[in-house]
Amino acid sequence: MIIGAITIAMIAVAPTQAQTKKQKKEWKTEEAQLLHEQKMDSIRNAQKVATEKAAKAEAERRAAEAKAEAEKKKAEAAAALEEKEFNEPCMEFESTASLIRARGIGEDFEQQLSVEMARSAAIEELASQLSTKVQALLMNYKKSVRQNLKRESIRRVEGLTMTSVDQNTGYRISCRKTMTYEQNGERIFKTYLVVELGEDMLLKPIYDGIQKDEELKIDQDYQAFKKEFDEHFKNKSEEALQEIINQ
Repeated sequence: MIIGAITIAMIAVAPTQAQTKKQKKEWKTEEAQLLHEQKMDSIRNAQKVATEKAAKAEAERRAAEAKAEAEKKKAEAAAALEEKEFNEPCMEFESTASLIRARGIGEDFEQQLSVEMARSAAIEELASQLSTKVQALLMNYKKSVRQNLKRESIRRVEGLTMTSVDQNTGYRISCRKTMTYEQNGERIFKTYLVVELGEDMLLKPIYDGIQKDEELKIDQDYQAFKKEFDEHFKNKSEEALQEIINQ
């Protein structure tokens, strides 16, 4: 009788226990899903924070670059307004007490041609420079000693001087520098060149040539000629010399 009652009770409880296990399983599943969703939310939040942080860092980087670029342009604009000394190549080579120097500049698509053009220009400048000074010297001599010396005769000195310089092989190049730059997509060579000659190597041939010309001949020995040239005409400007010549 007692066994039968127990059996009946167990039969009655069995569905309830089965239902409880099912609920527990469902609860565990729901709990797992909830935990998964929470984990995914955490991951998404972390990714969002990382993305926002990266975007902020990128924005700050771009802002810093823009600021630096603006400051660079501002500095360049300020620098462009500043006065700066500009020295062309070979400018430090000037005439001295014993050397007469002249500069020439040549530009060409070929380097060697730019050098030759610069050399020719320097020699022409040397001849012109000296010719003007010697003409001034002779004009001064005309006024003080030879009143009858003709201006036409004086002008022959220019050709005499140019010939003297051109035929003189004793000159040397004291400075030569070649630069390059691009123009319309082509490479250009620009050469700066200074030639120099000892004063005697220029003045002596000119003096000898003058002495061979009856109209130009002067009553001075070479040392006196050179001394007067050095004292009164060597360092005068072109304008001052032209005033003497045109008087």
